[in-house]
Amino acid sequence: MADVREQRIYCAEQIVVPPELPVILKHYAKEVIRNKPGDIVDFSAKYFRSLLEKRAKEHEFSEVVKQ
Repeated sequence: MADVREQRIYCAEQIVVPPELPVILKHYAKEVIRNKPGDIVDFSAKYFRSLLEKRAKEHEFSEVVKQ
C-alpha cells in the first residue's frame, strides 16, 4: 500500500471520478435504505460481490453471443 503522504489531495482538480461511480453509489445507497441491514459492512461486501458476479456473467454471455 502506498504511503498516505503520497496520496494527499490538495485541490478538486486532482480528483478524477470515474463516470460510472455516481450510478453505482446511487444504486448501492438505495439498497442499503431498502434493506436496513444490521451489519452494513457484511451487507456491502455481499452487495458488491453480487455486482461483480453479475458483471462476470454478462461478460461471459456477451462472449458467447459474439461467437
